[in-house]
Amino acid sequence: MITLRPALTGLALALWLIAPASASAPAAATIEPATAITATIDPTAPAPATSTASNPAQAASTRPVPFKARYKATYSGMGVSAERSLQRRADGSWEYRFDAKSWLAEINERSLFRWGTDGLLIPRQYTYQRRVLGRNRDLELTFDWQNKVATSVSKDKSRQIPLSDSVFDKLSYQLQLRQDLINRKSAFEYQVVDGSRLKTYTFAVTGEERLDTAAGPLDTIVLERVREDSERSTVLWFARDWDYLLVRIQQVEEDGQDYEINLDSAVVNGTTVKGAR
Repeated sequence: MITLRPALTGLALALWLIAPASASAPAAATIEPATAITATIDPTAPAPATSTASNPAQAASTRPVPFKARYKATYSGMGVSAERSLQRRADGSWEYRFDAKSWLAEINERSLFRWGTDGLLIPRQYTYQRRVLGRNRDLELTFDWQNKVATSVSKDKSRQIPLSDSVFDKLSYQLQLRQDLINRKSAFEYQVVDGSRLKTYTFAVTGEERLDTAAGPLDTIVLERVREDSERSTVLWFARDWDYLLVRIQQVEEDGQDYEINLDSAVVNGTTVKGAR
């Protein structure tokens, strides 16, 4: 019987829908917090006061655009489908969603945020829901930037996590990574509220590759998750010509098992993604 483990990072959620469970806590390696991406948050304003971009106007004009993308994966013959979407809300804020399901389980994530004028994403609220054969889990995370504290509520238990500058939830950091790719940054380190702690997720560019996808051949930039003292490998492919849309995730576990999720179809800013033929 296949049981399901809780989500680790939002980028690999569709994979973890079909991965064997071994514990209730995330198994991702912990890397000591770093400060590669920092910004001073002005408690009286909705956006950070400093910028990681050399040109704030350029950063504002090159944010990720609205999109909807569908993904597919298989494991032992069982299909998994997933969808990511980004849309602007009527009040000017943004909503980033991830939804994945198989016949055994369903996971839904949502991050509400605003863009700072300097290209930094400012998370406001994150929600997570998992429905797995009666083993349900709900979590809500609220960011209070004025008092620099995040409040996490799960199973009627409330925890407060002190916030440093430029902190993300487990979904919104992925969009910040795309923003940084768009603006040709060279450092990819993000402080993320993970459970009741702040962890640092680190990525490194490993090269470029043309991938054959369901949408056609796409030119991609390849990033790998940097982990200390772990043989687990996570590799990500982003489409350079399509706003650095996530195209593929490949995960290799310490025991050698590997999982993969691939882009099935996508619409970016109203245009259907099509590769070169």
